[in-house]
Amino acid sequence: MSGEAADVVRGLMAAINGDDPEGPERVLHPEVVQYGTRGGIDQDRVVRGREAVLEYWREVAEAWESQSFELERLIEAGDVVVAFWHETARGRQSDLEVETDTASILRLRDGKIVELRGYLDRDEALRAAGLIA
Repeated sequence: MSGEAADVVRGLMAAINGDDPEGPERVLHPEVVQYGTRGGIDQDRVVRGREAVLEYWREVAEAWESQSFELERLIEAGDVVVAFWHETARGRQSDLEVETDTASILRLRDGKIVELRGYLDRDEALRAAGLIA
């Protein structure tokens, strides 16, 4: 994986985890499009534009007392990056902690994320990126 693509994805992780408040400006293209997570309740949702994506992230975060993303693996395939995540979230109304292993496909343009989609099934993400049959 090239240093630039890896840096962009690590910047995304820092932005999502709240470790870098200015991170979204650095990693998200102004025309970014986020597609709902395949297999998730938001699967058919499409969010367009950096501000709309950030608002969507805030909306999702409100459901949780805490939420974090750990980057486990990066795979680069041309202008596409597949990221494997370990997500942990604690419910706002209970002490229930949920852990999931997910994937994202990210497309880059001009050193920023211009498209992203999450996947609950990592193999589905790899197939969608053309990395496995």
